[in-house]
Amino acid sequence: MDQVKFVLYTLAIILSCNVLGFIISIISIHSPFVQKFRIQKRKIKSSIFYNRLPLILFNIILLMLVSGVGLYYLYFLFDPVLKLDFLIITVQLLVILLIDDIYFYFLHFWMHTNQYILKTIHRIHHKAITPVALEYIYVHPIEWLMGYIGPFIAIYLISLFCPVSILAFWSYQLIRNIHELDVHSGFKSFFSKWIPFWGESEHHDLHHEKLNGNFATTFTLWDQIFKTKIQKNDK
Repeated sequence: MDQVKFVLYTLAIILSCNVLGFIISIISIHSPFVQKFRIQKRKIKSSIFYNRLPLILFNIILLMLVSGVGLYYLYFLFDPVLKLDFLIITVQLLVILLIDDIYFYFLHFWMHTNQYILKTIHRIHHKAITPVALEYIYVHPIEWLMGYIGPFIAIYLISLFCPVSILAFWSYQLIRNIHELDVHSGFKSFFSKWIPFWGESEHHDLHHEKLNGNFATTFTLWDQIFKTKIQKNDK
């Protein structure tokens, strides 16, 4: 697969996930039937979401631009041959997810403990106390740019031993984007029944509500290891 196709297919994954997030968000806001299944008690105001939409759309456009340019020039790190080697794909996928997640945990923890960063950058995301799916990217552009470093640290480390499977990278993009939509959706998560330590919307909702823990996102393991897990009865 050549560089251009690789970039275009990756952008298609990112765009598709965000279109799905927009559809889920609109249904969550405007469907009384669907709202009954939300785990959050606070009612969502449609006007607030639409006021946030310009920043969300700006971030999505910027995300696709940065991804497109970055992946075009980092193409040499990837294996251009689409091989269905499930062992390599699975191992590389897990490595990317784990390294990205531990990086995000410490970045997120720092954003809450550094008062300047919290007030000037991260506070934007926390205006969404009871978020809907697409508000995963209602953030200061600097925040998601810093967060986007994680997977590329993993990709670089893997490339020291062997090229990164394009299929493993696409799987990461799909899983990570869908997971972000899930944990910000306000609906009960079910994936954790099959995946150990999988981050749930209930886990991330408590973070948005209380702000004093639950800094992990994909895997809640880090909150348990570093003792930052919020109990439901915590103040």
